[in-house]
Amino acid sequence: MPGQPLTNELIYKLTDEQRAILSELAEIAARELNLTQEINEITQQVKESHKTMGFEQKKGSPQSLAEDPEVDVLITSKPRYKIENVGDQIKRVLTRAVELGLGNLAIIQRQCKNYGVPVDPQKNKNSN
Repeated sequence: MPGQPLTNELIYKLTDEQRAILSELAEIAARELNLTQEINEITQQVKESHKTMGFEQKKGSPQSLAEDPEVDVLITSKPRYKIENVGDQIKRVLTRAVELGLGNLAIIQRQCKNYGVPVDPQKNKNSN
């Protein structure tokens, strides 16, 4: 059964606690978006630097760390780790949203599916 779309009218009808959990989810989503953008920008900068400086990514032994084909993964490891933490936060907030009766919202249903969170509040209580 398709979920109910999130609208301004619906938001006004929610309890303060339901609105607060949706606000928390929005803040986490913004953090995830910023981290993803940071990773993409760093990866692009590394590629452009390699091109500008004439580095060819070699399968053998790179002459410097900057030439290493895995340097972009190394440089972006911190934001990647933070994204993992954000994913855990999203799961907790989605679980709470379902407990607060927001499991009927389409956005909550989609994200519960994406993050492996049951939309049935009873299943969430059993998994704790």
